Amino acid sequence: MRVLILAPVGRDAALLAKTVAEMGVEPRITETAEICLAMLAEGAGTALLAEEALDPAQVSKFSAWLSEQPTWSDIPLLILTRNGRPTLGSVRSAHELETLGNVTLIERPVRPETVQSSVRAALRARSRQYEIRSSQEALLRANADLEQFAHSASHDLREPLRTIGVYSELLDRDFAESLGQKGSLYLSHIRSSATRTEALLRDLLAYAHASNISDELPPPLDAGGPLKGALESLAGAIQQSGARISVGEMPAVRIRTSHLEQLFQNLVGNAIKYRKEEPPHIRLAARREDTYWLFCVEDNGIGIPAEYQETVFGIFQRLHTNADYSGTGIGLAICQRIVERYHGRIWVESELGRGSTFFFTLPS
Repeated sequence: MRVLILAPVGRDAALLAKTVAEMGVEPRITETAEICLAMLAEGAGTALLAEEALDPAQVSKFSAWLSEQPTWSDIPLLILTRNGRPTLGSVRSAHELETLGNVTLIERPVRPETVQSSVRAALRARSRQYEIRSSQEALLRANADLEQFAHSASHDLREPLRTIGVYSELLDRDFAESLGQKGSLYLSHIRSSATRTEALLRDLLAYAHASNISDELPPPLDAGGPLKGALESLAGAIQQSGARISVGEMPAVRIRTSHLEQLFQNLVGNAIKYRKEEPPHIRLAARREDTYWLFCVEDNGIGIPAEYQETVFGIFQRLHTNADYSGTGIGLAICQRIVERYHGRIWVESELGRGSTFFFTLPS
């Protein structure tokens, strides 16, 4: 948390160093802008810069260095303005200096208390940046550990679940007469529980993956491709339910193929699952809204009560028992996590007994 000082005129540098040292903070005098930049690269809490040391060429060098800093770093710069009445030149110079970002202009003549107060505020701000950076790094490590755990749990637990399912089927097939009707029923419950638990592990792994999506937006892709892939994956459910799918023109959006396909598959799959006695009719469309595309997935299903239209996106939130509709209660949470990681939002409008329309936005 040292303070760098660049003030090449007169005794300014020595006086500033003395004022800063009285705070119990380490001052470092730098003779040139190049030396100051080199020491900034090594680490500093703030820099006290005299305006006369920063001609347009030096301002450009500082600006170039600042633009290369990581997103968390926004070093505060304290700039002592020239003496004298404001002129057009001094106003223009102030505007140029403010392009450096986190800049505080201190007018001369300046009292030592003002310098100390400004330095103290700058160091507090810089300290908070490092604290936030440390918290972000800890969060990234925790997310990496969580994803590794999800992978391990998925692999290590799904295999014995498959074994339970296979051997319960063999028992029912080879010893049905010995087990009797009640024994076969028990085995059926075992198989059903193993299948549900395996689906839960699969969805938890998908949720962990969705939580770890990079913030960097990929190049645009045609949404029609992922939609086609999702409908192919749902072909069996579509045929069995007699669902009719209407698709409007799909735009190009900035999202990875696998994530958009998962979005469509979860939303269309839900529309098929939560249907009424009549065959489902599902309509997909998109329209432009500023820098985003708004997608809608509309169905004629059972609908969602108004009081649950926000909570349905929570993890493990289910409105029906497994006997009525199978599922893990994670599908919509995965959708929300994916959309939010791409800086969009997702919501539902529905009326009980009259279908639902899910909306989500994605960057164009």
